[in-house]
Amino acid sequence: MTGAADGESLTVLEKDALADLGVLYMVSGSFAAAYGMAGVVQFMFLVGGTEPGEQVRTVWIRSLANIIAIVTLLCVLYLWRQHKRTRGDQLRFGVFLAGAVAGVVRVLAQLALGAYAYFEPEVSFIELASGSLIGLVAAGAGTWAMLSHRGRRRQTRAAQQLAVQRALAVAALEYEEVRVRRDVADGLHASLQQRLVMIIAKVGEAAGRVRAGSATPEDAGTLDDVRQSLDRIREVDVRGLSRLLYPEHLEVGMIPAVRTLLRRVPASVATRLELDPAVRAADDPENPTLTSTERLLGTRVVEEGIGNALRHGHPTRLMVSLGMDGTVLTVSVEDDGGGFDESAASPNGLARLAQRLAIVGGELRVVGHAAGGARLTGRVPLTFLSSSRTSGVSP
Repeated sequence: MTGAADGESLTVLEKDALADLGVLYMVSGSFAAAYGMAGVVQFMFLVGGTEPGEQVRTVWIRSLANIIAIVTLLCVLYLWRQHKRTRGDQLRFGVFLAGAVAGVVRVLAQLALGAYAYFEPEVSFIELASGSLIGLVAAGAGTWAMLSHRGRRRQTRAAQQLAVQRALAVAALEYEEVRVRRDVADGLHASLQQRLVMIIAKVGEAAGRVRAGSATPEDAGTLDDVRQSLDRIREVDVRGLSRLLYPEHLEVGMIPAVRTLLRRVPASVATRLELDPAVRAADDPENPTLTSTERLLGTRVVEEGIGNALRHGHPTRLMVSLGMDGTVLTVSVEDDGGGFDESAASPNGLARLAQRLAIVGGELRVVGHAAGGARLTGRVPLTFLSSSRTSGVSP
């Protein structure tokens, strides 16, 4: 599976490199050819007084020398792997190397092809300088175009990835809504409905005896049992289903919802809540900056951490921390229980929560040791703070 993924990634990199090479060659070659053609035309006007045959011969020689220089320029860029370079110093060196080599090859080609009747150092130096300058401009323009092409490609892919993430987020939210509805329906049908049926039967039997005038003291006990059963249904089933849909007090804020969760922890377990002042400010009920999704995710991390600790760790202490790390809300639940045993813990809840955090760019981590103690940490990027940092506005 990993090999296939690596092969696919390598193919994408190769395609990107070929695309960059094409842009580099097209722009560099076009610039060099244009400059070379302009130089040949200028030379034709300068030597207009010479014999036509000699003029045509010289133009062909200079044109061929320019073609050789352009090919050399492109070959140096390829051999230097300019289309695969990312560091600025390496890209600049590639531009200067290609321009200098192309300038030298251009002069040598002119001399070898007999562009001059005799060697003139001053003329050769001018040809070398002009040829190198043309090569530098051409290689620089091609490199700039290649980097611009890379930037546009990254923007396009980022936009595509964002669209995919949005689609996945919508699908995940729809799945989560269906799952919650199914859990609520199962709870109503499998637990609440069966208990109510039994209670109705008991009440019916007691009411029948009362109407018949044959009521006994046991009927009073039956009614007491019914009252206790109804109270348990209200406390356990109804409130449990309500919390499944939406954590209690979350509409007020994340901190009140977390405090409510901690109050439900058995008295034998000592609890502690650590709050960053920045979290208090962001969760201020009068002027909140946390979105409902961010409050819900933070509370779900605490809920999952407390639940796992009580189910698997049997702790004596629980500590919940709510903090800020730049533009990220950090939520952690730490216990001193028996440690985190992956083989004993059910991964369903953690997996669902990790998926929901990943949708918004967050993450969920569990660190535990068999010797004792576990820590669940969730990171939730904050929309308001991220947008404020980007726009330069202080939150």
